[in-house]
Amino acid sequence: MLVVVLLSGFRHQYTKTMTTSICYHTQGIRGFHYKKTIRKNQTEYYHIISSATEAVCPCCKSKQAQFFETAEQRSIRGLPIGLKKTVFIVQVRRVRCESCGVFARERLSFCPAPNVTYTKWLVKYVLALRREMSITAVAKFTGLHWQSVKEIEKRYLAKKYAKVRLGSVRRLGIDEVYLGRKFGFITVVRNMDSGAVLFIGKGKGGEALDPLKSRLRRKAGQIEAVAMDMSNAYSSWIGEVLPNAEIVYDHFHVIKLMNERMDALRRSTMNKLDEEQKKELKGQRYLFLRNQEDLSGKARRTLKKLRFEYADLGTASMMKEYLRNIYRMADGVNTARDAFMLWCDKAEASAIHCLKQMAKTIRKRLEGLLAFWKHDRLTSASQEGFNNKIGWLTRQAYGYRDQEFLHLKIYDLPNLSTRKEL
Repeated sequence: MLVVVLLSGFRHQYTKTMTTSICYHTQGIRGFHYKKTIRKNQTEYYHIISSATEAVCPCCKSKQAQFFETAEQRSIRGLPIGLKKTVFIVQVRRVRCESCGVFARERLSFCPAPNVTYTKWLVKYVLALRREMSITAVAKFTGLHWQSVKEIEKRYLAKKYAKVRLGSVRRLGIDEVYLGRKFGFITVVRNMDSGAVLFIGKGKGGEALDPLKSRLRRKAGQIEAVAMDMSNAYSSWIGEVLPNAEIVYDHFHVIKLMNERMDALRRSTMNKLDEEQKKELKGQRYLFLRNQEDLSGKARRTLKKLRFEYADLGTASMMKEYLRNIYRMADGVNTARDAFMLWCDKAEASAIHCLKQMAKTIRKRLEGLLAFWKHDRLTSASQEGFNNKIGWLTRQAYGYRDQEFLHLKIYDLPNLSTRKEL
């Protein structure tokens, strides 16, 4: 009989030891003793209690403190075991500190923050799932609330991007992105070599970049070039903060500006025509705007005919192709300079208003245009592609309500793939 009692006691102690060990190795819970398990509705409830005997103040970290037992219990979600949910019922103790006088809950070392209801290892599990699944899918799979899954990811990203280091950045890209009526414009600054997002400012123009000013000034000696569009929104700010960096106007924006002015000429030409003549130009907008090599044989013949019939529009169209060929054929700064100057001379001699405007813009920003060749044909095409990824990000979530979370997701966007394997 005595042997049976001893074996029973040994089995009970062995079971407690094994369960405590499993809590540590499968859930990352250390410093707690297992008491019992209750199974209910496909959920495992593990009752545990802290094994700490010396109290430490959670505020001032003083050891001049003592524990007070309470009847309070906390329910903490852990990693699921098989198909069953796992909940840890923790007997909560209070800590009274003699140094600072605080009377607070004992901190749970296996929780990522004082007031959360999930373990650190569950956080890792959720973050791993989020790489492949939506927030809704992760919440459904783990049984967590949607808001809890979002907060887990937000807290992780906030810690990861609390301070984005500029490091050895040499070339920057700056562009504005419209996020809709709710959030308006943001200004995104990226490292053009690595693709990393360095800063996100609210609004557009130099004011949006002011929080970055002091950090950029410390890197003024190493930053060689800044790629941007042809607006005045950022050029003066860069000239003030990074006086030694060259501004590189992206060739895509040069052609885009030329297309906009040529399209304005097309509209003004149509306004001067009678209704019968308008029919010929109506619907031909993209015929003038597309790259000539991308047109079909029939489209090229139609374009040739329209160029002949509408002289000014035809001249502007030919000059646009001439401008594109400068970027395609010029092999260096000197060749490009001569080609731009010749283009401006021809544009001014044509007496066509939109071409004279374009020539004035090119002469004014010539050094920024030539910097394209000085810096190995540096372009902000990747910046435009990144803007498309931001659009993809917002569409995937059907829009964002939390602006801070959206900005954090944009910081992390270079690490995400917009393509999913099937």
